[in-house]
Amino acid sequence: MGSESDLQKVAEGREAEMFAWEDGKVLRLLRPGFNPATLDSEVVALAFAHKSGLPVPRPGERVNLDGRAGVVLERIEGTDLLTELGKAPWRVIPAARMCGSVHAQMHGCRVDDARFPMLKRRLEGQLASPLVPSELSEIAKKRLDGLPDGDVLCHSDFHPANVMRGPTGPVVIDWPNATRGAPEGDVARTLLLLGAGEPASYTPVMRVLTMIGRGLFIWRYVGSYTRARPLDKRQVRRWALPIAVARLAENIEVERPRLLARIEKLRVSS
Repeated sequence: MGSESDLQKVAEGREAEMFAWEDGKVLRLLRPGFNPATLDSEVVALAFAHKSGLPVPRPGERVNLDGRAGVVLERIEGTDLLTELGKAPWRVIPAARMCGSVHAQMHGCRVDDARFPMLKRRLEGQLASPLVPSELSEIAKKRLDGLPDGDVLCHSDFHPANVMRGPTGPVVIDWPNATRGAPEGDVARTLLLLGAGEPASYTPVMRVLTMIGRGLFIWRYVGSYTRARPLDKRQVRRWALPIAVARLAENIEVERPRLLARIEKLRVSS
């Protein structure tokens, strides 16, 4: 296949587009402007997760197409849970249970591979961004200093759009931000995305979690997680502030007002 125009797009996200590829596989092709090094990180994370028995696509070869970096992945036949909820919002409870269960399974994997960045180090880098107000950055850094490093596999972008309902069960996709760290930090990130995040404007399912009830999804997600694995909810709350402030560095304008309001509540309640 010579160029992008020869390919059939099957899905897309904020960072990349997915195209049908040879032998029933898919090509994850980065959008212009995104760092190709994230694909190296994704391949490392997928290989580790697959070896650990987690439900993830098997990674394949790296590809460059029309100046864009990509990676070939095993094709998973199914629908992501956010799209599914857009069509069938009454399935919110089983979808939330699925997310909680598979996230807890992920956090059962210990990581000692130095190729995985530490969650705290990544957050420190985001807090140093000029997009983060200095006052908020200092408050968040102080909180972050007192939190544990941890050593479990963290997806760092775990939400319903990145969980597919495959033929044999859930499959977790989109791993370029994977880290090693404390499970409570990864859960705090998911709770932030569920509570304050916005689906990308170019997807057909806008604000689905608002329509079906963010609170209901969060309640069932946490309940399912804690049935599978212990969770220190107090520690999750301690992670919430630095996680939220660091999110400002991602510069997602549509969610910024809600995010700043959430940060202010976290400051008051801390």
